[in-house]
Amino acid sequence: MQTFHIDQIDLDFTPTIISIINTQIIQKMNNYLQNNVVLKVNKIKKNFGKIKAIDDLSFEVKSGEVFGLLGPNGAGKSTTLGIITGLIRPDKGSVEIFGCDIGKNFIKAIRNLGISVENPSFYDYLSGIDNLNLFNRTKKVKKTDIYEALEKVELIKQANQKAKSYSLGMRRRLSIASALLSNPKMLILDEPTNGLDPKGAKTILDLISNLAKTEEISVLISSNLLHDIETICDRVLLIDNGKMIFCELVSKLLKPKEDVLIIDVIPINDAFSAIKQLRGVNQVEILNSNSLKVVLTSINSAKLNRYLVEKGYDVLRILPVKRTLQEIFLELKA
Repeated sequence: MQTFHIDQIDLDFTPTIISIINTQIIQKMNNYLQNNVVLKVNKIKKNFGKIKAIDDLSFEVKSGEVFGLLGPNGAGKSTTLGIITGLIRPDKGSVEIFGCDIGKNFIKAIRNLGISVENPSFYDYLSGIDNLNLFNRTKKVKKTDIYEALEKVELIKQANQKAKSYSLGMRRRLSIASALLSNPKMLILDEPTNGLDPKGAKTILDLISNLAKTEEISVLISSNLLHDIETICDRVLLIDNGKMIFCELVSKLLKPKEDVLIIDVIPINDAFSAIKQLRGVNQVEILNSNSLKVVLTSINSAKLNRYLVEKGYDVLRILPVKRTLQEIFLELKA
């Protein structure tokens, strides 16, 4: 490790100490980034009376990823976010943000955190930019930073309109702009598309995805909308009744099932009859004038393709069926 003598530093003593402390904080944060973990939730528990809201929940969010917290209403998502942001004290367990324990040093832990709640409140008689000025005056945010945040969420043209004229989607974007003002390394978004029409939801999802990629911000997004998680998240944690059901890469969960195929083949009726006679096929179904759905057991798609070609049928396409998070969710719930 490289060392420096105090006489090498041409600064007053007090600024030097402050600089050393800030350097230590930055170094600790960088160590966590290098270790690829920005948020660590460790065995948290929370009861409300006799109700177990969170039951021994643990997970990590890695640097630069969009992490989905998925579950039905009442699963414990909001309580989990409340604990992570310090609004709710857990009965047991701990939360670390960039290596800082939120229970021991709240201010230092959340300094790199931006938070956008599900139902943001604004002063309707103030403009969007005035709301941001008001909410962030204690942070000494530069005016240029406010305009930059509004630009990122595509609200710069509506910045001087009163908040009462904003649609729900615009209010959600204004809330994200507010969360971005502190230049956070991580965003926490609670149900960001809930109640929005498809166009508004897509705008929000595109915005989140773009921020994660261009700003290199880690994102924790809570939702009960499977499509949201499936669209933008790298990993997903499913919770129910406060317990973890699974935590996995979305790409791995949605990996096509090799034993369920969609086959475009001509002539379809003859091919249907032929496949029904083939050993290793569990089920075959005509979907439309060109397509069959085939469920395999002991053979693979290559063998089935060869069988059809040898029979003289024209195989136009064979595709494995892509699973959805909804199917996985229902399977696990069953």
